[in-house]
Amino acid sequence: MGLLRMVVATFLVAAGVAFPATAAEAPSIKGGGATADMSRFGLAISGGRGHFECLMPALMNVQATVTGAEMIGANAASFEGTATVTLPAGNPLGLPPGKIGPAPFTATAIAGGPGVGQLDLKIMGMDFPGTVEHGQIAIS
Repeated sequence: MGLLRMVVATFLVAAGVAFPATAAEAPSIKGGGATADMSRFGLAISGGRGHFECLMPALMNVQATVTGAEMIGANAASFEGTATVTLPAGNPLGLPPGKIGPAPFTATAIAGGPGVGQLDLKIMGMDFPGTVEHGQIAIS
């Protein structure tokens, strides 16, 4: 039985050396600008952590802390975290003005400038996709 344990242990050590674990680094997502619907955004995410802001005039202001991010394609990444949402008086959502949060959110970003870059925010059961009209999104 001792010989079997030694053989198994040797095999596991050899397999660990031959096939080292590789953890993919969380992406960095940076940029800012405006989408076609005139929402303004800013991204400062490094190694999967950081900050995201989105201002949708007359609708809401989102101030978010990013707690995780991952690559989902060659030029695309997703990220998530929690946000404070500030609603103005008379917002079209019919909700009372003020702050809501922390509210969980998810988002995806596609790298690029005008007409190419995209940002899709999902928060409070709503989806806000947009294509970059001014500015740039960079993902590395």
